[in-house]
Amino acid sequence: MSKNTIVLKPLSDEDINLFSNWLDKDYIYKWFCPDGDGQRADWLDEVRNVDSKHNHFNHFIVNHNDIKIGYCLYLDLHFEPEYSLANYGKTFDKGCAFEIGFLIGNEEYLNKGFGKMIVNKLEAKIIEIGGKEILADPDEENIASIKTLLSNGFIRIKDGDYRKSI
Repeated sequence: MSKNTIVLKPLSDEDINLFSNWLDKDYIYKWFCPDGDGQRADWLDEVRNVDSKHNHFNHFIVNHNDIKIGYCLYLDLHFEPEYSLANYGKTFDKGCAFEIGFLIGNEEYLNKGFGKMIVNKLEAKIIEIGGKEILADPDEENIASIKTLLSNGFIRIKDGDYRKSI
């Protein structure tokens, strides 16, 4: 299984129903929508960029050998100053720090190293655009995501604050 078999393709309108179905899966819903269905609706508005306030978000569908297996994103934290202060204790310069998120929606691909490959691909994209730091805010009970981040060289700063300098 090579990381070259993973391709991140920009999320398209035709992918939104698949993403919506993935959000409904218990093992995803509990991490992506801990505040309930309102948060689920917010995710769907965000990927549709309903109000254009999410232009700094980059959403992808993860493909493995042309099979859609997951979703991921990165966003420039400069454009989320209140969120950055609340979650990471500081604000960031434009183009320097990016938060990532990821999920594997196709259960056949869970626990097989695909999460690590997705994070690796996101890191490569962020390096390409000149990013200096990658951050993630997993729930501390989301052991699979935390292990994935740590295996990619992230360091735990505090609960829900994992970072990697690049």
